[in-house]
Amino acid sequence: MTPPQLALCLREPEWIEDAARVMSAASSGLELQVGHDLLATLERTAPSLQLLVVDEHDLLDAVQITSESFPEAWVLGLVEQVDDAMLAAALRHPRLLGFVARTERGPRYWELGYLVRRTVTPQQPVPGSHELLSWGASSVTFRPRTTRDRDQTVQAVELVATRFGMSRRAAAMAADASHELLMNAMYDAPVDSAGRPRYAGDRQAQIVLQDHEIPTLRLTVDGAHLALDISDPFGRLPRHKVFGGLLRGRTGAVATSGSAVLDESHGGAGLGMFN
Repeated sequence: MTPPQLALCLREPEWIEDAARVMSAASSGLELQVGHDLLATLERTAPSLQLLVVDEHDLLDAVQITSESFPEAWVLGLVEQVDDAMLAAALRHPRLLGFVARTERGPRYWELGYLVRRTVTPQQPVPGSHELLSWGASSVTFRPRTTRDRDQTVQAVELVATRFGMSRRAAAMAADASHELLMNAMYDAPVDSAGRPRYAGDRQAQIVLQDHEIPTLRLTVDGAHLALDISDPFGRLPRHKVFGGLLRGRTGAVATSGSAVLDESHGGAGLGMFN
């Protein structure tokens, strides 16, 4: 049996060495094929390809080729900007793992390392942001039970983020994001024993969650990054909901008439997630 392999194809030569080192370290030294040309790189790659990392120039081609020739491989894009075509590809191709942002200085390599490790060792527990950011990062955890708790948590996120040194704008954005995450976890996620949503029918209602329904929200700040983690006991946010919501939200954000393009049922518009 051929051991699993990784592949990296980037057109920018100034990033490829650093990205290759990160992938080798995060995968504990799995064989890595590196190149600037997608077809040439994949020709050297074994059928046991586990993960292919490419930039936006080759992303859509890479998804198509791997779906035909390497059906067990994941594809990860290092992209400057996520567009509609990329989100639509993620909806069509379940092996498109996702996207890591890059700037003029290149990608954030700790994010690349995180995704490589999660791909090659999926059995390991998922780390939270408090484990990924700088050792001196500060975290605060919230477990809201009621609608009032939700509102107080959102206010606390903004206050704590500011106290931890983030700008007022960043703190306000974190508060808005925490509201969207909590609405999903508290209203959309809980179901009864028959699998029927308990609270999604009226997202304006005042609710009181049972003990087994309470989500956990964690805010982590290390001075350079602000991160929000949320988990709920239900696991009802499938892949197509994530990418579909982002695609609808992006479309709605640039449309002249949002009502013409948005599905607003059960919080499905996607604008909150997109923002």
